[in-house]
Amino acid sequence: MACGDDTLGWIIGESTPERSTVIFNNSSLKNTRAGSYVVADSPEGCILGIVERLVAGSKLYPPDVSNPSLVDSVISSLGGYEGEYYLKGSIRWLSRVDDLKENRVMAPKYPPIPGTPVTSVDKGILEIVFSPNSREWVRIGRLEPSGVEYKVNVNRLSRHLAILAVTGGGKSNTVCVLARRLVEELNATIALFDMHGEYGDLGLGGRAHVWSPATVNPAALSLPELLQLVRLPSNAINQERILRWAWRNAIGMYKRREIRASEILDMTRQLVEWLQSTGGRTTRARIGGRQYEVDEPPRDPKPDQIQGVLNKLDDLLDYYSDVLNPELPLNLDMIIKPGHLTVFDLSSLDERGADAVASHYLRRILQERKTTRGGGRGYPKPLIVVVEEAHVLVPASDDTLTKYWASRIAREGRKFGVGLTLVSQRPKNVDPDVLSQTNNKIILRMVEPQDIRYIQVASEELSDDLTSLLPGLNPGEAVVIGSMTRLPALVKIDYCGQKYSGGDIDLVKEWRAEEEEDVLTEVF
Repeated sequence: MACGDDTLGWIIGESTPERSTVIFNNSSLKNTRAGSYVVADSPEGCILGIVERLVAGSKLYPPDVSNPSLVDSVISSLGGYEGEYYLKGSIRWLSRVDDLKENRVMAPKYPPIPGTPVTSVDKGILEIVFSPNSREWVRIGRLEPSGVEYKVNVNRLSRHLAILAVTGGGKSNTVCVLARRLVEELNATIALFDMHGEYGDLGLGGRAHVWSPATVNPAALSLPELLQLVRLPSNAINQERILRWAWRNAIGMYKRREIRASEILDMTRQLVEWLQSTGGRTTRARIGGRQYEVDEPPRDPKPDQIQGVLNKLDDLLDYYSDVLNPELPLNLDMIIKPGHLTVFDLSSLDERGADAVASHYLRRILQERKTTRGGGRGYPKPLIVVVEEAHVLVPASDDTLTKYWASRIAREGRKFGVGLTLVSQRPKNVDPDVLSQTNNKIILRMVEPQDIRYIQVASEELSDDLTSLLPGLNPGEAVVIGSMTRLPALVKIDYCGQKYSGGDIDLVKEWRAEEEEDVLTEVF
Protein backbone atom coordinates (compact mmCIF):
# COMPACT_ATOMS: atom_id res chain seq x y z
CA MET A 1 0.00 0.00 0.00
CA ALA A 2 1.41 3.39 -0.99
CA CYS A 3 2.10 6.02 1.69
CA GLY A 4 0.29 8.66 -0.37
CA ASP A 5 -2.26 8.93 -3.17
CA ASP A 6 -0.34 10.65 -5.99
CA THR A 7 2.20 8.22 -7.38
CA LEU A 8 5.26 10.04 -8.72
CA GLY A 9 7.22 6.96 -9.74
CA TRP A 10 8.48 3.55 -8.69
CA ILE A 11 11.63 2.17 -7.09
CA ILE A 12 13.75 0.19 -9.54
CA GLY A 13 16.99 -1.78 -9.34
CA GLU A 14 18.69 -2.59 -6.09
CA SER A 15 17.54 -0.64 -3.03
CA THR A 16 19.22 -0.02 0.34
CA PRO A 17 18.04 1.56 3.62
CA GLU A 18 20.12 4.61 2.65
CA ARG A 19 19.34 5.06 -1.04
CA SER A 20 17.13 3.96 -3.93
CA THR A 21 16.79 4.70 -7.64
CA VAL A 22 13.36 5.79 -8.88
CA ILE A 23 11.89 6.05 -12.34
CA PHE A 24 9.28 8.78 -12.43
CA ASN A 25 6.13 8.80 -14.53
CA ASN A 26 6.13 11.51 -17.19
CA SER A 27 3.11 13.27 -15.72
CA SER A 28 5.10 14.08 -12.57
CA LEU A 29 7.92 15.85 -14.44
CA LYS A 30 6.77 19.38 -13.61
CA ASN A 31 6.18 18.48 -9.94
CA THR A 32 9.50 16.73 -9.35
CA ARG A 33 12.82 18.48 -8.84
CA ALA A 34 16.04 17.96 -6.96
CA GLY A 35 15.47 18.87 -3.33
CA SER A 36 11.87 17.58 -3.27
CA TYR A 37 10.77 15.32 -0.44
CA VAL A 38 8.98 12.04 -1.17
CA VAL A 39 7.71 9.06 0.80
CA ALA A 40 7.59 5.35 0.12
CA ASP A 41 6.37 2.26 1.93
CA SER A 42 8.92 -0.10 3.50
CA PRO A 43 8.81 -3.14 5.80
CA GLU A 44 8.90 -0.76 8.79
CA GLY A 45 6.27 1.67 7.50
CA CYS A 46 6.39 4.94 5.60
CA ILE A 47 9.86 6.50 5.13
CA LEU A 48 10.78 10.02 4.05
CA GLY A 49 13.47 10.76 1.48
CA ILE A 50 14.93 13.65 -0.47
CA VAL A 51 15.45 13.64 -4.25
CA GLU A 52 19.13 14.41 -4.59
CA ARG A 53 19.70 13.78 -8.28
CA LEU A 54 17.62 13.74 -11.45
CA VAL A 55 18.60 12.35 -14.86
CA ALA A 56 16.50 12.57 -18.02
CA GLY A 57 17.02 10.20 -20.93
CA SER A 58 15.37 8.96 -24.12
CA LYS A 59 14.67 5.46 -25.41
CA LEU A 60 14.69 6.68 -29.03
CA TYR A 61 18.45 6.83 -29.52
CA PRO A 62 21.59 5.70 -27.70
CA PRO A 63 23.23 8.07 -25.21
CA ASP A 64 26.39 8.26 -27.33
CA VAL A 65 24.58 9.51 -30.44
CA SER A 66 26.70 12.11 -32.28
CA ASN A 67 24.61 12.93 -35.36
CA PRO A 68 22.13 15.82 -34.82
CA SER A 69 20.35 14.93 -38.09
CA LEU A 70 19.56 11.48 -36.73
CA VAL A 71 17.92 12.97 -33.66
CA ASP A 72 15.92 15.42 -35.77
CA SER A 73 14.72 12.75 -38.20
CA VAL A 74 13.64 10.38 -35.40
CA ILE A 75 11.68 13.08 -33.61
CA SER A 76 10.16 14.36 -36.88
CA SER A 77 9.02 10.89 -37.90
CA LEU A 78 7.25 10.47 -34.56
CA GLY A 79 5.71 13.93 -34.72
CA GLY A 80 7.49 15.08 -31.55
CA TYR A 81 9.19 13.69 -28.49
CA GLU A 82 6.34 13.76 -25.94
CA GLY A 83 6.24 10.49 -24.05
CA GLU A 84 9.53 9.28 -25.55
CA TYR A 85 11.73 10.24 -22.58
CA TYR A 86 12.20 9.03 -19.04
CA LEU A 87 13.21 10.64 -15.77
CA LYS A 88 15.24 8.81 -13.13
CA GLY A 89 16.18 10.02 -9.68
CA SER A 90 18.39 9.13 -6.75
CA ILE A 91 16.58 9.28 -3.41
CA ARG A 92 18.33 9.42 -0.05
CA TRP A 93 16.15 7.96 2.71
CA LEU A 94 16.19 10.10 5.85
CA SER A 95 13.78 8.88 8.52
CA ARG A 96 10.69 6.87 9.35
CA VAL A 97 7.63 9.10 9.11
CA ASP A 98 6.11 7.86 12.38
CA ASP A 99 9.25 8.95 14.21
CA LEU A 100 9.12 12.38 12.57
CA LYS A 101 5.58 12.84 13.90
CA GLU A 102 7.05 12.34 17.38
CA ASN A 103 9.81 14.90 16.69
CA ARG A 104 12.44 12.20 16.29
CA VAL A 105 14.70 11.47 13.34
CA MET A 106 15.38 7.74 12.99
CA ALA A 107 17.15 6.39 9.92
CA PRO A 108 15.41 3.45 8.22
CA LYS A 109 16.83 -0.02 8.85
CA TYR A 110 15.12 -1.83 5.97
CA PRO A 111 15.12 -0.92 2.25
CA PRO A 112 11.94 -0.25 0.32
CA ILE A 113 11.23 -3.05 -2.16
CA PRO A 114 11.74 -2.50 -5.93
CA GLY A 115 8.43 -1.72 -7.56
CA THR A 116 7.21 0.22 -4.52
CA PRO A 117 5.39 3.44 -5.47
CA VAL A 118 7.03 6.75 -4.52
CA THR A 119 4.58 9.51 -3.63
CA SER A 120 4.70 13.15 -2.59
CA VAL A 121 4.83 13.86 1.12
CA ASP A 122 2.02 15.43 3.10
CA LYS A 123 2.78 19.11 3.77
CA GLY A 124 1.90 18.65 7.42
CA ILE A 125 4.83 16.26 7.88
CA LEU A 126 7.24 18.84 6.45
CA GLU A 127 5.83 21.49 8.81
CA ILE A 128 6.43 19.21 11.80
CA VAL A 129 10.03 18.65 10.71
CA PHE A 130 11.04 22.10 9.48
CA SER A 131 8.67 24.56 11.24
CA PRO A 132 8.57 23.54 14.90
CA ASN A 133 6.45 25.84 17.05
CA SER A 134 9.14 26.36 19.65
CA ARG A 135 11.01 29.47 20.74
CA GLU A 136 14.48 28.19 19.93
CA TRP A 137 13.53 27.70 16.27
CA VAL A 138 13.83 30.81 14.07
CA ARG A 139 12.72 31.24 10.48
CA ILE A 140 15.36 32.00 7.83
CA GLY A 141 13.43 31.08 4.66
CA ARG A 142 11.07 28.64 3.04
CA LEU A 143 11.52 25.04 1.99
CA GLU A 144 11.92 24.51 -1.74
CA PRO A 145 9.78 23.61 -3.62
CA SER A 146 6.96 23.08 -1.09
CA GLY A 147 6.97 26.65 0.28
CA VAL A 148 6.86 25.37 3.88
CA GLU A 149 8.29 27.85 6.41
CA TYR A 150 11.87 26.81 7.21
CA LYS A 151 13.42 27.32 10.65
CA VAL A 152 16.75 26.54 12.28
CA ASN A 153 17.48 25.56 15.88
CA VAL A 154 19.34 28.50 17.39
CA ASN A 155 20.63 26.50 20.35
CA ARG A 156 22.62 24.40 17.88
CA LEU A 157 24.52 27.43 16.61
CA SER A 158 26.88 26.90 19.55
CA ARG A 159 28.21 24.04 17.40
CA HIS A 160 29.29 26.69 14.89
CA LEU A 161 28.19 27.58 11.37
CA ALA A 162 29.74 28.18 7.95
CA ILE A 163 27.96 30.29 5.31
CA LEU A 164 29.59 29.63 1.94
CA ALA A 165 28.85 30.86 -1.60
CA VAL A 166 30.32 32.43 -4.69
CA THR A 167 30.25 36.22 -4.91
CA GLY A 168 26.64 37.23 -5.46
CA GLY A 169 25.31 33.92 -4.16
CA GLY A 170 23.57 35.49 -1.16
CA LYS A 171 26.03 35.23 1.76
CA SER A 172 25.52 38.78 3.03
CA ASN A 173 21.74 38.49 2.74
CA THR A 174 21.85 35.24 4.73
CA VAL A 175 23.95 36.84 7.47
CA CYS A 176 21.56 39.80 7.52
CA VAL A 177 18.44 37.62 7.83
CA LEU A 178 19.93 35.43 10.56
CA ALA A 179 21.38 38.32 12.58
CA ARG A 180 18.20 40.40 12.47
CA ARG A 181 15.94 37.51 13.42
CA LEU A 182 18.16 36.48 16.33
CA VAL A 183 18.40 39.98 17.77
CA GLU A 184 14.76 40.96 17.19
CA GLU A 185 13.13 37.70 18.27
CA LEU A 186 15.53 36.25 20.85
CA ASN A 187 17.45 39.24 22.20
CA ALA A 188 20.64 37.59 20.95
CA THR A 189 24.12 39.07 21.20
CA ILE A 190 26.09 39.08 17.95
CA ALA A 191 29.55 40.45 17.14
CA LEU A 192 30.18 40.77 13.39
CA PHE A 193 33.62 41.43 11.92
CA ASP A 194 32.95 43.23 8.64
CA MET A 195 35.96 43.35 6.29
CA HIS A 196 34.31 45.51 3.62
CA GLY A 197 31.94 47.80 5.52
CA GLU A 198 28.93 46.04 3.98
CA TYR A 199 26.45 45.75 6.79
CA GLY A 200 25.81 48.89 8.80
CA ASP A 201 23.20 48.38 11.52
CA LEU A 202 21.04 46.05 9.35
CA GLY A 203 18.01 48.16 10.12
CA LEU A 204 18.11 47.28 13.81
CA GLY A 205 18.46 50.92 14.83
CA GLY A 206 18.97 51.13 18.59
CA ARG A 207 19.54 47.38 18.76
CA ALA A 208 22.80 47.70 16.83
CA HIS A 209 26.07 49.56 17.14
CA VAL A 210 28.68 49.99 14.40
CA TRP A 211 32.26 50.70 15.43
CA SER A 212 33.58 52.46 12.34
CA PRO A 213 36.47 52.25 12.19
CA ALA A 214 36.94 49.36 14.60
CA THR A 215 39.45 50.31 17.29
CA VAL A 216 41.24 48.86 20.31
CA ASN A 217 42.10 50.49 23.61
CA PRO A 218 45.91 50.19 23.90
CA ALA A 219 45.48 49.33 27.58
CA ALA A 220 43.74 46.10 26.54
CA LEU A 221 46.15 45.25 23.72
CA SER A 222 48.10 42.00 24.08
CA LEU A 223 51.76 41.71 23.16
CA PRO A 224 51.08 39.40 20.15
CA GLU A 225 48.57 41.98 18.87
CA LEU A 226 51.15 44.74 19.31
CA LEU A 227 53.74 42.67 17.45
CA GLN A 228 51.28 42.20 14.62
CA LEU A 229 50.65 45.94 14.40
CA VAL A 230 54.33 46.94 14.50
CA ARG A 231 55.04 44.39 11.73
CA LEU A 232 57.94 42.89 13.63
CA PRO A 233 59.39 39.91 11.70
CA SER A 234 59.13 36.56 13.47
CA ASN A 235 62.93 36.12 13.37
CA ALA A 236 63.64 39.51 15.03
CA ILE A 237 64.11 37.86 18.44
CA ASN A 238 66.27 40.56 20.02
CA GLN A 239 64.01 43.39 18.86
CA GLU A 240 61.03 41.49 20.25
CA ARG A 241 62.87 41.12 23.58
CA ILE A 242 63.38 44.90 23.77
CA LEU A 243 59.81 45.70 22.75
CA ARG A 244 58.39 43.11 25.14
CA TRP A 245 60.33 44.69 28.04
CA ALA A 246 59.25 48.25 27.19
CA TRP A 247 55.59 47.30 26.63
CA ARG A 248 55.36 45.25 29.81
CA ASN A 249 56.72 48.14 31.85
CA ALA A 250 54.44 50.71 30.20
CA ILE A 251 51.38 48.53 30.90
CA GLY A 252 52.60 48.10 34.48
CA MET A 253 52.81 51.88 34.89
CA TYR A 254 49.27 52.19 33.54
CA LYS A 255 47.95 49.59 35.98
CA ARG A 256 49.69 51.43 38.86
CA ARG A 257 47.99 54.60 37.59
CA GLU A 258 51.30 56.31 36.95
CA ILE A 259 50.31 57.03 33.34
CA ARG A 260 47.04 57.22 31.36
CA ALA A 261 45.94 54.88 28.60
CA SER A 262 46.70 57.60 26.05
CA GLU A 263 50.34 57.63 27.23
CA ILE A 264 51.06 53.89 26.99
CA LEU A 265 52.50 53.91 23.47
CA ASP A 266 54.47 57.09 24.05
CA MET A 267 55.88 55.65 27.28
CA THR A 268 56.83 52.45 25.44
CA ARG A 269 58.81 54.51 22.98
CA GLN A 270 60.42 56.65 25.69
CA LEU A 271 61.52 53.54 27.57
CA VAL A 272 63.24 52.27 24.42
CA GLU A 273 64.91 55.67 23.99
CA TRP A 274 66.01 55.58 27.65
CA LEU A 275 67.48 52.14 27.01
CA GLN A 276 69.26 53.56 23.99
CA SER A 277 70.78 56.48 25.93
CA THR A 278 71.73 54.67 29.16
CA GLY A 279 72.29 51.09 28.09
CA GLY A 280 69.81 50.01 30.74
CA ARG A 281 72.35 49.74 33.55
CA THR A 282 69.77 50.47 36.28
CA THR A 283 66.12 49.67 37.13
CA ARG A 284 65.31 53.31 37.76
CA ALA A 285 64.34 55.09 34.58
CA ARG A 286 64.16 58.89 34.59
CA ILE A 287 61.72 59.97 31.88
CA GLY A 288 60.20 63.43 31.45
CA GLY A 289 61.65 64.61 34.75
CA ARG A 290 60.07 61.74 36.68
CA GLN A 291 61.62 58.53 37.97
CA TYR A 292 59.98 55.14 37.37
CA GLU A 293 60.82 51.71 38.71
CA VAL A 294 61.23 49.26 35.82
CA ASP A 295 62.04 45.59 35.40
CA GLU A 296 65.62 44.66 34.73
CA PRO A 297 66.33 45.82 31.17
CA PRO A 298 67.62 43.51 28.44
CA ARG A 299 71.38 43.01 28.68
CA ASP A 300 73.73 44.47 26.09
CA PRO A 301 71.15 45.68 23.59
CA LYS A 302 72.70 46.46 20.22
CA PRO A 303 72.21 50.01 18.88
CA ASP A 304 70.79 48.75 15.58
CA GLN A 305 68.31 46.55 17.46
CA ILE A 306 67.11 49.46 19.56
CA GLN A 307 66.83 51.70 16.51
CA GLY A 308 64.89 48.97 14.72
CA VAL A 309 62.33 48.90 17.55
CA LEU A 310 62.03 52.70 17.49
CA ASN A 311 61.45 52.61 13.73
CA LYS A 312 58.75 49.97 14.13
CA LEU A 313 56.99 52.02 16.81
CA ASP A 314 57.09 55.05 14.51
CA ASP A 315 55.61 52.92 11.73
CA LEU A 316 52.87 51.83 14.11
CA LEU A 317 51.82 55.43 14.67
CA ASP A 318 52.00 56.14 10.94
CA TYR A 319 50.00 53.10 9.82
CA TYR A 320 47.67 52.34 12.68
CA SER A 321 47.16 55.44 14.80
CA ASP A 322 43.41 55.23 14.00
CA VAL A 323 43.24 51.68 15.36
CA LEU A 324 44.35 52.60 18.87
CA ASN A 325 41.72 54.53 20.81
CA PRO A 326 42.52 55.19 24.49
CA GLU A 327 39.02 56.64 24.97
CA LEU A 328 37.40 53.29 24.16
CA PRO A 329 35.75 51.65 27.20
CA LEU A 330 37.74 48.84 28.74
CA ASN A 331 34.69 46.83 29.78
CA LEU A 332 33.84 44.43 26.97
CA ASP A 333 30.10 44.64 27.64
CA MET A 334 30.27 48.37 26.91
CA ILE A 335 31.74 47.63 23.47
CA ILE A 336 29.68 44.54 22.65
CA LYS A 337 26.37 45.37 24.31
CA PRO A 338 24.38 42.28 25.38
CA GLY A 339 21.19 41.76 23.38
CA HIS A 340 22.51 43.82 20.46
CA LEU A 341 24.28 43.45 17.15
CA THR A 342 27.80 44.91 17.23
CA VAL A 343 29.54 45.45 13.88
CA PHE A 344 33.29 45.99 13.79
CA ASP A 345 33.98 47.81 10.52
CA LEU A 346 37.45 46.70 9.38
CA SER A 347 37.19 48.16 5.88
CA SER A 348 39.70 50.96 6.48
CA LEU A 349 42.40 48.56 7.72
CA ASP A 350 44.86 46.42 5.84
CA GLU A 351 44.95 42.69 6.53
CA ARG A 352 47.45 42.99 9.41
CA GLY A 353 45.40 45.65 11.13
CA ALA A 354 42.15 43.76 10.61
CA ASP A 355 43.78 40.62 11.98
CA ALA A 356 45.01 42.43 15.10
CA VAL A 357 41.60 43.98 15.82
CA ALA A 358 39.53 40.87 15.11
CA SER A 359 41.83 38.60 17.11
CA HIS A 360 41.80 41.10 19.99
CA TYR A 361 38.05 40.81 20.44
CA LEU A 362 37.90 37.07 19.78
CA ARG A 363 40.52 36.59 22.49
CA ARG A 364 38.70 38.77 25.00
CA ILE A 365 35.32 37.19 24.23
CA LEU A 366 36.57 33.66 24.86
CA GLN A 367 38.62 34.59 27.92
CA GLU A 368 35.78 36.54 29.53
CA ARG A 369 33.19 33.84 28.82
CA LYS A 370 35.52 31.35 30.49
CA THR A 371 35.75 33.64 33.49
CA THR A 372 31.96 33.95 33.66
CA ARG A 373 31.40 30.21 33.44
CA GLY A 374 33.98 29.77 36.17
CA GLY A 375 31.96 31.99 38.49
CA GLY A 376 33.95 35.19 37.97
CA ARG A 377 33.03 38.53 36.44
CA GLY A 378 33.44 38.25 32.70
CA TYR A 379 31.19 38.81 29.71
CA PRO A 380 27.66 38.18 31.01
CA LYS A 381 25.83 36.65 28.01
CA PRO A 382 26.42 33.90 25.44
CA LEU A 383 27.08 35.32 21.99
CA ILE A 384 27.73 34.50 18.36
CA VAL A 385 30.74 35.90 16.51
CA VAL A 386 30.55 36.24 12.73
CA VAL A 387 33.83 36.42 10.77
CA GLU A 388 33.34 37.74 7.23
CA GLU A 389 36.01 37.03 4.59
CA ALA A 390 37.11 34.02 6.65
CA HIS A 391 39.60 33.04 3.92
CA VAL A 392 41.51 36.25 4.77
CA LEU A 393 41.29 36.22 8.56
CA VAL A 394 41.28 32.42 9.05
CA PRO A 395 43.41 31.32 6.08
CA ALA A 396 44.53 27.79 5.27
CA SER A 397 48.07 28.78 4.26
CA ASP A 398 49.14 31.45 6.77
CA ASP A 399 49.20 31.78 10.53
CA THR A 400 47.18 34.73 11.78
CA LEU A 401 46.14 35.72 15.29
CA THR A 402 42.49 35.56 14.26
CA LYS A 403 43.01 32.02 13.01
CA TYR A 404 44.50 31.04 16.38
CA TRP A 405 41.61 32.43 18.40
CA ALA A 406 38.97 31.25 15.92
CA SER A 407 40.36 27.73 16.25
CA ARG A 408 40.24 28.05 20.04
CA ILE A 409 36.61 29.13 19.84
CA ALA A 410 35.83 26.30 17.39
CA ARG A 411 37.26 23.79 19.89
CA GLU A 412 36.17 25.32 23.20
CA GLY A 413 33.47 27.89 22.50
CA ARG A 414 30.52 25.54 22.81
CA LYS A 415 31.27 24.93 26.49
CA PHE A 416 31.39 28.64 27.24
CA GLY A 417 28.53 29.96 25.12
CA VAL A 418 30.51 31.32 22.15
CA GLY A 419 29.29 30.30 18.69
CA LEU A 420 31.50 30.88 15.65
CA THR A 421 30.14 31.68 12.18
CA LEU A 422 32.55 31.72 9.22
CA VAL A 423 31.51 33.45 5.99
CA SER A 424 33.51 32.97 2.79
CA GLN A 425 33.33 32.72 -0.99
CA ARG A 426 36.60 30.76 -1.10
CA PRO A 427 36.18 27.72 1.16
CA LYS A 428 39.35 26.02 -0.11
CA ASN A 429 41.37 28.93 1.31
CA VAL A 430 39.81 28.68 4.80
CA ASP A 431 41.74 26.73 7.43
CA PRO A 432 40.47 23.12 7.16
CA ASP A 433 40.67 22.40 10.89
CA VAL A 434 38.46 25.36 11.75
CA LEU A 435 36.04 24.80 8.87
CA SER A 436 35.61 21.12 9.70
CA GLN A 437 34.53 22.07 13.23
CA THR A 438 31.56 24.06 11.91
CA ASN A 439 28.88 21.43 12.46
CA ASN A 440 26.29 23.49 10.56
CA LYS A 441 26.57 24.75 7.01
CA ILE A 442 24.47 27.00 4.80
CA ILE A 443 25.89 26.42 1.32
CA LEU A 444 24.60 28.68 -1.40
CA ARG A 445 25.71 28.57 -5.04
CA MET A 446 29.21 27.13 -5.51
CA VAL A 447 30.74 26.42 -8.93
CA GLU A 448 34.48 25.93 -8.42
CA PRO A 449 35.16 22.16 -8.25
CA GLN A 450 38.01 22.48 -5.72
CA ASP A 451 35.82 24.56 -3.40
CA ILE A 452 33.00 22.02 -3.67
CA ARG A 453 35.32 19.09 -2.92
CA TYR A 454 36.82 21.02 0.00
CA ILE A 455 33.36 21.63 1.48
CA GLN A 456 32.42 17.99 1.03
CA VAL A 457 35.53 16.79 2.88
CA ALA A 458 34.62 19.11 5.77
CA SER A 459 30.94 18.01 5.82
CA GLU A 460 29.87 14.52 6.82
CA GLU A 461 26.27 15.04 5.65
CA LEU A 462 27.03 16.44 2.20
CA SER A 463 26.62 13.49 -0.19
CA ASP A 464 27.90 13.39 -3.78
CA ASP A 465 24.39 13.79 -5.16
CA LEU A 466 23.54 16.69 -2.84
CA THR A 467 26.85 18.31 -3.81
CA SER A 468 25.83 18.15 -7.47
CA LEU A 469 23.03 20.64 -6.73
CA LEU A 470 25.37 23.46 -5.70
CA PRO A 471 26.40 24.83 -9.15
CA GLY A 472 22.77 25.10 -10.26
CA LEU A 473 21.43 27.00 -7.26
CA ASN A 474 19.92 30.41 -7.90
CA PRO A 475 20.95 33.42 -5.76
CA GLY A 476 19.48 32.98 -2.29
CA GLU A 477 18.95 29.23 -2.62
CA ALA A 478 20.94 27.11 -0.20
CA VAL A 479 21.58 23.56 0.89
CA VAL A 480 21.37 23.52 4.70
CA ILE A 481 22.91 20.70 6.72
CA GLY A 482 23.97 20.12 10.31
CA SER A 483 22.50 19.82 13.77
CA MET A 484 20.56 23.10 13.50
CA THR A 485 18.23 21.42 10.98
CA ARG A 486 16.53 18.09 11.54
CA LEU A 487 17.15 16.92 7.97
CA PRO A 488 19.17 18.18 4.98
CA ALA A 489 17.13 20.81 3.17
CA LEU A 490 17.04 22.93 0.03
CA VAL A 491 15.97 26.38 1.22
CA LYS A 492 15.15 29.73 -0.35
CA ILE A 493 16.58 32.21 2.13
CA ASP A 494 14.30 35.15 2.96
CA TYR A 495 15.17 38.56 1.56
CA CYS A 496 16.59 40.72 4.32
CA GLY A 497 14.89 43.85 3.04
CA GLN A 498 17.67 45.98 4.49
CA LYS A 499 20.12 47.86 2.29
CA TYR A 500 23.71 46.77 2.63
CA SER A 501 26.55 47.14 0.13
CA GLY A 502 27.38 43.49 -0.47
CA GLY A 503 26.11 43.45 -4.06
CA ASP A 504 27.79 44.56 -7.26
CA ILE A 505 28.11 48.25 -8.04
CA ASP A 506 25.84 49.47 -10.86
CA LEU A 507 28.64 50.83 -13.06
CA VAL A 508 26.34 52.14 -15.81
CA LYS A 509 24.13 54.01 -13.34
CA GLU A 510 27.11 55.70 -11.68
CA TRP A 511 28.74 56.58 -15.02
CA ARG A 512 25.48 58.07 -16.30
CA ALA A 513 25.08 60.06 -13.09
CA GLU A 514 28.48 61.66 -13.69
CA GLU A 515 27.48 62.40 -17.27
CA GLU A 516 24.27 64.09 -16.12
CA GLU A 517 26.23 66.16 -13.58
CA ASP A 518 28.58 67.32 -16.35
CA VAL A 519 25.59 68.36 -18.50
CA LEU A 520 24.07 70.32 -15.62
CA THR A 521 27.42 72.02 -15.00
CA GLU A 522 27.60 73.13 -18.66
CA VAL A 523 24.01 74.43 -18.61
CA PHE A 524 24.37 76.43 -15.42
